[in-house]
Amino acid sequence: MAIAGLLLGFGASGCSKQQATADKNKVVAGETYEEFDQRRDALGGTRGSFAGQGCTQDCSGHEAGYAWAEEKGITDPDHCGGKSWSFIEGCRAYAEQASAEGEQGE
Repeated sequence: MAIAGLLLGFGASGCSKQQATADKNKVVAGETYEEFDQRRDALGGTRGSFAGQGCTQDCSGHEAGYAWAEEKGITDPDHCGGKSWSFIEGCRAYAEQASAEGEQGE
């Protein structure tokens, strides 16, 4: 299953630093991406990881975003949004992976 591989750190790279820069001032769930990233980094991976990104709780937000993007056929990471940064990262992980696979198939 694709999600299982991502939980182990294989697959797409998650929310890129480019995305973090682009959304620097955007507030989601009461915090900017930078604040979310610092809070997550402080956990040092103790809560698991998804697509190379640490989780702040149990990775369910990442999993939900990934599954949603897969269901909707999202292939452009810029089309990802949501009510939590982890959901957005999960969506972006799927979109980046799908986009890369699409480019390889051309």
